[in-house]
Amino acid sequence: MSLRTFIKHFPYNLRLIQSLSTLSFQSSPPTPHLPHPHTHTLITEDPIKLCSHLWFQSFSSPSTHPFSNLTGFLKKFEFWVLAYQRSCAEDTGSFPPRNAIHSNVLRGLLSLQNAVLGGQFAWGAKTQLFVRSPNDKTIAELMSKRKLQALLESKKPSFQDRIVQEVLLLILEPVFEPRFSPKSHAFRPGRNAHTVIRTIRSNFAGYLWFLKGDLSGNWEDFGVDVMMECLEKRVKDKRVLGLIKSGLRGPVRPQLDWERSEEHKRKRKKKKGSKKKKILNDNEPKPDPYWLRTFFGFAPEEAAKVPLYGHCGILSPLLANVCLTELDKWMEEKIVKYFKPSGHDSIWRDSINDGSHNPAWPEFVPSSGKEKTRKMDYIRYGAHFLIGIRGPREDAVGIRKDLIEFCESKFGFRLDNSKIEIEHITRGIIFLDHIISRRVIYPTLRYTASGGAIVNEKGVGTLLSVTASLQQCIRRFRQLQFVKGDKDPEPLPCTPMLYSGQAHTNSQMNKLLETMADWYRYADNRKKVVGFCAYVVRSSLAKLYAARYRLKSRAKVYKIASRNLSHPLRESSNNSAPEYSDLLRMGLVDKIEGIQFSHMSSIPSCDYTPFPRNWIPDHECIIHEYIKLQNPKFFYELLRSVKQHGLPLPQDEICKLVWDYKTCGVWSCLSCNDNGTKLIGSFG
Repeated sequence: MSLRTFIKHFPYNLRLIQSLSTLSFQSSPPTPHLPHPHTHTLITEDPIKLCSHLWFQSFSSPSTHPFSNLTGFLKKFEFWVLAYQRSCAEDTGSFPPRNAIHSNVLRGLLSLQNAVLGGQFAWGAKTQLFVRSPNDKTIAELMSKRKLQALLESKKPSFQDRIVQEVLLLILEPVFEPRFSPKSHAFRPGRNAHTVIRTIRSNFAGYLWFLKGDLSGNWEDFGVDVMMECLEKRVKDKRVLGLIKSGLRGPVRPQLDWERSEEHKRKRKKKKGSKKKKILNDNEPKPDPYWLRTFFGFAPEEAAKVPLYGHCGILSPLLANVCLTELDKWMEEKIVKYFKPSGHDSIWRDSINDGSHNPAWPEFVPSSGKEKTRKMDYIRYGAHFLIGIRGPREDAVGIRKDLIEFCESKFGFRLDNSKIEIEHITRGIIFLDHIISRRVIYPTLRYTASGGAIVNEKGVGTLLSVTASLQQCIRRFRQLQFVKGDKDPEPLPCTPMLYSGQAHTNSQMNKLLETMADWYRYADNRKKVVGFCAYVVRSSLAKLYAARYRLKSRAKVYKIASRNLSHPLRESSNNSAPEYSDLLRMGLVDKIEGIQFSHMSSIPSCDYTPFPRNWIPDHECIIHEYIKLQNPKFFYELLRSVKQHGLPLPQDEICKLVWDYKTCGVWSCLSCNDNGTKLIGSFG
């Protein structure tokens, strides 16, 4: 096809003609403003200090106070240098020091900053770039038509787009983080899937009906106007809002018929032979190790899909949280309105926050009469949320109806009933590959009477159980070709590690097992599921070693290499090879690690550490403490307290603590029961 026909059929011919006529692939295009001759002198402050100042300023300001001047942070050149360093770490795998950045790169960053501030920056640029990745090759000659077409059609975002996204993320994340709901746990610093599981274990005991919602199919249904409306509630800077709006409205070029036919021809011309192994360059980042790629295959459904809007890239999860914060606030108001206490219930009899009847055992709920307190709770991880309801099923149906109407009126899309399932606790609810269920138990309650006598009393109640789904684990192993079959899975040889040594293979699989044990840290059946994973990995490696060293069966492998495969294996044909102990002593081979968790006694138990009801991450605690120390009123009140009451001695505090422990029990803060006794909080 001639160039004339190509331009005639190309919908964006103006951009292509400009690229063909004026394209000279230099390291950077003509800058909109003349850069400073000494760019290193522009870095006068520490970017980490500037980010910390922004975090403190955002947390100390009122929740209704909007930020009207974020352009001042865009003018800080230190933010752009830090964004470049983080982008390089993502692209090349190494974080470049500030003094190692070349002056040409700094000039390109300054030109990019001036283009953004001057409104001349265009998202998705492929040809005329201010800053290039260190891995990009500098091309000093004209491109062919086919290479230029492939460059313009590539979906990979440019490196300078990533830098702008990093700058916006550095500025907007501290602005919105203190305004997010504590019931949101995805795409936020200090919060993850483990905090969701621990919150469910601590706060969701006693609920009967659960609403499990999935909004991941509606990520793309958030309109630009809806997003901008949510952003404008907190940000009033027109330049930042305009930059984000232009990134949300990224053009999507449809593929023409003649382009599809040419692509089909190119695919047919490709040979079906074996692919050549790619040799990485020195500065090219190495791919993730095999154990990490395998663990990513175990990602739950709730964490599998990440939102992506236009050219926003890594800024998209933050924008999704900004929109879904409206849902979080609406649910928090709904929780307060729904609460109806009952004095005949065993929990939540007085207030909405008195559910910690026993902080040491929050999963246990004592039995109560037929009349129960009406209460509801809510937690969200990304686009997936879980609502627990202590009440009849009719209330759950009404809440689902209100939720569908809210999403339709606020976000502009309508949810089906299949996206919000109503399930009873006895059937089990799967969330983040963990099954939430309950069972009836009869514990022995031990408490001290008013006279100091210890009383043992048989009790009855329900226990919230959070267990790992073994079927989900088997399904993940089958997808990764570690096992075959469902009811009685049979391990398969780990063929991707066929050409790796025994020491390297065992080390890789140990890292996988350690990560799996940490992932199922808060599951009641942690020993069982981690033991199954260890069995699959150990059997898979035994089959691999049997094929590699021609031992014919797993039994012979276990006989030579022991149960944990820690003894060296070698081919029977090479009898003249030196002993492994001699090679290890000379440092010519690596030490072979045994496969972990080969015995049930070596597998750690479930972590039942109590989780505070009003938990906040450590970095937020530090920020609040810093803000309190910056307030002069705090020191004035502290000085007045010292003058009135004096400084208590440590010996007095210890004596008081020991006395309270002996007389009132561990949880002395608990309220007295009807007989004037106090519950210790230990159950036999």
